[in-house]
Amino acid sequence: MNSLIDFAKHLEEQLAGADREPHWAPGEADRYMAEVCDRRRRFEEVATQLNETVIQPRLETFASYFVNANLTSNESMGHCECWFGYCERFPTSTKVAFTIEHDVRFENVAVCYDVSMTPLFIRFNEHDRLTLLLDEASEDRVADWVEERLSEFLDAYLRIDRGGEDFEDEPVTDPVCGMRIQRASAAVSDSYCGHPYFFCSKDCLAKFQEDQSQYVQIKTV
Repeated sequence: MNSLIDFAKHLEEQLAGADREPHWAPGEADRYMAEVCDRRRRFEEVATQLNETVIQPRLETFASYFVNANLTSNESMGHCECWFGYCERFPTSTKVAFTIEHDVRFENVAVCYDVSMTPLFIRFNEHDRLTLLLDEASEDRVADWVEERLSEFLDAYLRIDRGGEDFEDEPVTDPVCGMRIQRASAAVSDSYCGHPYFFCSKDCLAKFQEDQSQYVQIKTV
């Protein structure tokens, strides 16, 4: 309790000295805020450009090699991600995401890489970050780093590959009726929480869409 009283007295002493000379010179705070606003606008331009011309195209190219990949849309500025759904060949639900962030003064830009895998079978690099000065965030530097991370992820992802020449030939289970079908012969398909699901008929799809939660535990095993 004595320490709390001492702390209160210390605060009172600080407050009593609050009438000392101001820290900011006249106009200095306005200039500082104007500079921060300029850097913020610059960051938004850089983040949008890097995401649209560097990160997203590479993630789309990567995803194009996997039929269980599902790129998300309508994400916030400077963020893109891809889900790799649970399937017999890759029996895990995996998300790969890139996010462009800034420091408090908008002086630096950071490209963040995050991967989650459920269930987790192997050890791999789940998080990484590339930090650059805002004015030195070149597309070539970011592109090299993103490609390194995706190549690194591919090495890890292939370690859980059960094999198979063609995704389309994999047998899957209709989560509604339980029928075993080939992906290529499925009447319709849908996805939920990053998992792809295949159905023998439109009726099964309609039942699934009414309440996905009661079916998702079945998955495609």
